[in-house]
Amino acid sequence: MSRGVFSLILVVAVAVVPTFGIAQQDRSSTSVVGSSVFSEISMFSYKEGRKSDLDFRSTPVAPDGTGKAEVEYEKGNARIEAKIKKLPDPPSLGPYTTYVLWALTPDGRAANQGVFDDSLKGKGKLETTYPASQFALIVTAEPHFAVTAPSSMVVLYNVADKVKGSESKVTSLRESADYSDLTPIEIDKSNPADLVQAKYALAIATAAGAADYAVREYQVAQEKLAAAEAAYGAEKYSVRKSGPAVAREATLAGEDARRAGMAGKAAAETAAAAAAGERARSEALADEAAQQDLLNRLNAALPTRATDRGLVSEIGDVDFGTGTSNLDAQARESLARFAGVVASYPTLNYGIEGHTDITGSEEKNRELSLKRAIAVRDYLIGQGVPASRMDVAGLGSSRPVASNETAEGRARNRRVEIVVSGGPLGD
Repeated sequence: MSRGVFSLILVVAVAVVPTFGIAQQDRSSTSVVGSSVFSEISMFSYKEGRKSDLDFRSTPVAPDGTGKAEVEYEKGNARIEAKIKKLPDPPSLGPYTTYVLWALTPDGRAANQGVFDDSLKGKGKLETTYPASQFALIVTAEPHFAVTAPSSMVVLYNVADKVKGSESKVTSLRESADYSDLTPIEIDKSNPADLVQAKYALAIATAAGAADYAVREYQVAQEKLAAAEAAYGAEKYSVRKSGPAVAREATLAGEDARRAGMAGKAAAETAAAAAAGERARSEALADEAAQQDLLNRLNAALPTRATDRGLVSEIGDVDFGTGTSNLDAQARESLARFAGVVASYPTLNYGIEGHTDITGSEEKNRELSLKRAIAVRDYLIGQGVPASRMDVAGLGSSRPVASNETAEGRARNRRVEIVVSGGPLGD
């Protein structure tokens, strides 16, 4: 059996356009009518107990098609009598076997109202009822009779002739099906339309993931299709004549498998997304705990704070000789403890920045701040911190953290900061 794939297209809030912007396409190809078709369709709210007459207008994929419908709404139900004619035979449009009448609701749903009795000849009649007073009618070519979403192959849509009621426009369609990738199956004596419909139904279910997400329903559909093929191929007439009924059961089973497959796939994707979200939350909590642990450990070696740039450990001016870049004993001891902490985090990066107050010239301040940053870097290299993980910068007095108007503020500004990033901290 030839099988293709298809996709479901969600069409939400279709824009209303003033003209019918669909180009005529080659009928030998699998033509697809765009969503702008739906924005051209009128929806009618029918008056109680009054008969209304509708015409069916053709779309460019079936330019000669025409039809009429009579609608009478009474006591909660609308009686619909529809006739169509001069349509191309469905297989000439692609992987289609029949024409289906749909009722479109104000909230964008589509209800399958049945198939036309002579669809393969491009014509037919249909009598049905619909349990609401407001709806639009369209006709589409479909792979089989049991479809639950209209295909994008719209051939006819309703327009007013003599309507007793109010008119509006279709503004949304919740779901439509694109069968452009479904492999067409030729209808002939050995492959009658009923059997082709069952084959299409199973192929569509396969594409929807039913084999993986609705195993039981998919197996039933396979078994029923095999039974239909066996019935049509039987030597006894009494068995062969059961073929259409068995094929119909197979088509229904295929559509059941498709719906179950889509539901199962959606449930699996929801569960996977929930699991991924839980993993992400767990990882975030673990990262947060790791960052807090690193902050606490660094803070025990040097005063450390969390910033947008990473963790910043600070060596104050008191840890250098006055006007020099020489580390005193206290600074060396603190940096040794710092190196011992970061040794457990080989992927950390370090930006070592020297800072001064505004005393002295700008050039002297940049030179002194750079020398102090280099002194810190060199000491850390001696303690085993990889040189490739460190960068140094002398920023002089350009980034004060306190006022330079007071002695206390100037002392606060004379510092070396080690900006720690990477590893559990991220970039």
